[in-house]
Amino acid sequence: MNAGMAHNSNAVADDHAGADWLLPRRRHPYYIVAPRYVRMSAGIKVLHLLCHALNRAGERAYLITHPYCLPQYATHPELITPVLTRATLEHDFASGLAPIVVYPETVHGNPFNAPFVVRYVLNFPGLLGGDFQYDEDEFCIAYSENLAGSIPSARLTLFVPASDPQTFSPVPEQERRGTCFYAGKYKYHHGGELFDITRDSTEITRDLPDSPTQPQIADLFRRSELLYCYENSALAIEALLCGCPVVFLPNPYFDRVIAAEELGWDGIAWGTDPDEIARAKHTVHLARDNFLHHFDVFYEALGEFIASTQSEADGRRYETPIAVPYLRDTNLVLKIGGVLEIVRSFYQQKGGLKTAGQVLKRISQRGLRFFP
Repeated sequence: MNAGMAHNSNAVADDHAGADWLLPRRRHPYYIVAPRYVRMSAGIKVLHLLCHALNRAGERAYLITHPYCLPQYATHPELITPVLTRATLEHDFASGLAPIVVYPETVHGNPFNAPFVVRYVLNFPGLLGGDFQYDEDEFCIAYSENLAGSIPSARLTLFVPASDPQTFSPVPEQERRGTCFYAGKYKYHHGGELFDITRDSTEITRDLPDSPTQPQIADLFRRSELLYCYENSALAIEALLCGCPVVFLPNPYFDRVIAAEELGWDGIAWGTDPDEIARAKHTVHLARDNFLHHFDVFYEALGEFIASTQSEADGRRYETPIAVPYLRDTNLVLKIGGVLEIVRSFYQQKGGLKTAGQVLKRISQRGLRFFP
């Protein structure tokens, strides 16, 4: 062993530790149900980051994209978030490893018939769809203490700090002029009317052809005097990280800040009272450190989550594989698409004659069943 390896904190200490580190452990897998990755959706980012963090912690965690999305468009390239495959599902069932299926609160019931459901409540129940109450045998966790208070059966608070403090950082000498606002769900989901106070502000949108990128949003926050926000949004956190005070605008769809207990009120005004806004401007410099503290808090809470869910899953019987529609044998559309892609790639490598021979061989061996 060279001297550099001897001082490497990541080096394997002995043969036994090496085996534990390298070889798979018999652990219940995590299946995280989430839409495709969307950078402007805090809830979706939290679900993908939870999957990533579980894998970083040595567990096996996979995404079930719901609604379905082609795997190549479903994930963020820098996150460890493998999409669940049929082979993995069948392996876990054959091994008797009951999956820990994490549904966000926006999903009704237990559509995949999971033996063990973790309900991750990321917003107030029923506000954006889903159920208002949850079954007694569901393991409910909340994104924040405020949300935990609205769920009688909440077992744990798991606040995932999903905003990137490297992308969103302040420039102290930057002159600030003008204001901006975000009203995504308020305006486009609920159909709410905008307030006069944001009439001359720059609107931040998502999923539109001209929607800004993250660096563009960060630049806007660094030069804006205020962000007006009509709803709970990670943009509020990102504005604070850039030193931009946030003014929340209460409305019929927004009467509480989800992460008030976690973030505190430094840099944040509730409503447009001038004294409130002055206080937010005076304290915004404290908000960044308040947020950074929660990376350590999350690390500890994740360990508690893993221990609790693994113990709970040990007692769950796994008698029927979970039913994910796009992983079923009968999904002919995806199966045909897969066969065509196999034939196309074989043709590119081997040419037409060998491809035709291979196809005829497969048909003679399996009929039209190209997959076992």
